[in-house]
Amino acid sequence: MPVEKGTFEEALIDPDGIGSDEAGNPVLLTCKHCYSFLKHGKVPRLALANYNFLGTVPPELHNLTVIEEAMIARCRAKCWIFQLKEEDDHSTPITQRGVRGHVIDYPQRPSDIVKVLPPSIEEVVTPICVIFVGSNFPTKEWLQKKAKPLTVRKERVMAALDWLK
Repeated sequence: MPVEKGTFEEALIDPDGIGSDEAGNPVLLTCKHCYSFLKHGKVPRLALANYNFLGTVPPELHNLTVIEEAMIARCRAKCWIFQLKEEDDHSTPITQRGVRGHVIDYPQRPSDIVKVLPPSIEEVVTPICVIFVGSNFPTKEWLQKKAKPLTVRKERVMAALDWLK
């Protein structure tokens, strides 16, 4: 997404990465890691300017849960391990919070994928195991609020599959 005018003209920057100071001047919002690179005149390894930009995500694929993505993916996860946790006072808007885990993917032949999309519920649910650690079982309210990454919305999956055709 090249910026069309102003200080960052022709720079490949996500519009959400530009803020403004008290005087209304544009300010580039970066993490500490990227700021360190920029301070030394280097381009961060994962910067959009290093051809890491593939285009905007279409609305049909935006905000899919992990399970919904698995249902339409070209790779199948052998297993997922999630840790759902409470937010703490040390959270900031840019930190990842709530979900932590590991995923192991195995590539598949794209030509054969069409024959098996969408996978059966058994195929998607089998590699998922949720283990609650703590002195109490989570409440229904906590699960509804914190376990959203493990939900599936049929209409979102169907819209994503229609877009991918």
